[in-house]
Amino acid sequence: MTAKSPHLHREANLIQMLDPLSSDWNKAMPEPDTTVTRTLVAALDFSRLNALFENFLQVMNVPIALIDLQGKVLASSRWQRACIQFHRQASPTLGRCLESDKNLAMQLQQGKNYSIYRCGNGLTDCATPIMLEGEHIANLFIGQFFLNEPSTEHFIAQAKEAGFAQDDYMAALAEVAIVDESKLPAMLNMLGLLALQITELSLTNDRYQRSLQHTEQQVTQRTQELQMQNQILSQISEGVALKTILHNLVMQVEQLNPKMICSILLLDTDGETLRHGAAPSLPDAYNEALDGIKTGVGVGSCGTAAVTGETVIVDNIETHPYWQPYQALAALADVKACWSQPVKNAQGEVLGTFAIYHNEPTAPSPELLKQIVAYGNLAELAISRSLSTSQIRQLAFYDALTGLANRRLLEEHLLQAMSSSQRNQKYCGLMFIDLDNFKPVNDLFGHKVGDTLLIEVAKRLTTTVRSADTVARFGGDEFIVLLRDIDTDTKLSRLYMQQIALKIAQELSRPYPLSDNLMHQCACSIGLVLFQNDNDYDELLRQADSAMYQAKRQGSNQPCWYSAQTAE
Repeated sequence: MTAKSPHLHREANLIQMLDPLSSDWNKAMPEPDTTVTRTLVAALDFSRLNALFENFLQVMNVPIALIDLQGKVLASSRWQRACIQFHRQASPTLGRCLESDKNLAMQLQQGKNYSIYRCGNGLTDCATPIMLEGEHIANLFIGQFFLNEPSTEHFIAQAKEAGFAQDDYMAALAEVAIVDESKLPAMLNMLGLLALQITELSLTNDRYQRSLQHTEQQVTQRTQELQMQNQILSQISEGVALKTILHNLVMQVEQLNPKMICSILLLDTDGETLRHGAAPSLPDAYNEALDGIKTGVGVGSCGTAAVTGETVIVDNIETHPYWQPYQALAALADVKACWSQPVKNAQGEVLGTFAIYHNEPTAPSPELLKQIVAYGNLAELAISRSLSTSQIRQLAFYDALTGLANRRLLEEHLLQAMSSSQRNQKYCGLMFIDLDNFKPVNDLFGHKVGDTLLIEVAKRLTTTVRSADTVARFGGDEFIVLLRDIDTDTKLSRLYMQQIALKIAQELSRPYPLSDNLMHQCACSIGLVLFQNDNDYDELLRQADSAMYQAKRQGSNQPCWYSAQTAE
């Protein structure tokens, strides 16, 4: 039998499906309760073991195979020619093969760590179990081989019984190795440990990949949520009508969670009546029926949440007492579950409810409950803005003096930029800018004049960058510029950022009019950080700040790049 090509080793399972010996194992193995082991085995890649087993065959002339508890060959070397071309081709010898396979596997299932068996056809097998995380997942088989010089008379008789061509059969038997029995335990132990280590590495890698995939999904979900939140917050800060904001909020939440049907109800000024806010996916008749309903314990999920101020989870509307008076209404909307989150302001006053419906009985996960609270908080911001413009201004994400992004919005934009960079592999840039000659303005002319200068600085910074970038006031006379999605090429990204930094330095160095006859000139120190696939917000700011101080020490109004030496 010829050796398998290297690329065929990587497709071992497909080959083994076509291998008659594999199907024989499936017939011979018993059927234990192996739900746990099947789950473990299904997650693993055993292809690397094929090369190991084939090398063992070439060195020792002894075949080896890893076979799961259902008889599936997970990895193997080539089989013995005496086995594949003769013993498993004739009924008398095949029957003895299958009986041998079964007996050897049964010995391992009975808890034996090592089993040796002389099959009815005159050759010898041995095996050891492979245990992974306390579970018996497979058996490692070595064989077949001889322990002593074989009896020629026995195999001549067997050839006649099975109808084999005697000369060819005896030649195949001559290829079978003779193994010293005392070496078998060491051989099995070595191969078993190697097989187990490779299997454990495969399991670890599979779990890592699953974890990585889950993390990427979470990052994507979180990024989408942040984008949604920013859109809603922008609408809130821009003074968009409350009905429009709530409608957009509900639609976006449903887009992020296709199985959800969302509804927002507003508490009327009387503190007892719920009014329709937004529920575009519910029937108009359903919304009309709820508009004007009185709150109270037992008044569905929302009426109860509004009066108690607590989250109400009804995972089965048909059986829950709160919904018994409203079964016809639930049937109209074809809803089977309703979770309602009270929308409360900072003082703990209920402003309305944020409800999530499902078409099937469903209970939320703890993670989903957190999301519902977050969605409810967004609704609270919108409702509070409608009720109190001054409160919305306090909650906005922009610096009151300059109109630039504040630290909170900067953090969200930077987190978004990091996530985007991880997805599209484009570099982003962070600039930490400090005015070098600003303090004398406040000392000599007062803070009002200083504020005027800061406003002008903000205007100049904004005109030097793209609309997709972020300019933020970090505090006092410190500013941050975030350049998003520059380029995938490091040199091009660095050059672009250097050019923008020099332009900023030039713009901020132009004289500032403090009065009709007085001009003031400010230099600036700029620290630069180029990043890609970073995920530590605080560390990036620390690096930019460190580079800025290095630029301040160097002087000459020249931007300075962050480096490890810069930090020192």
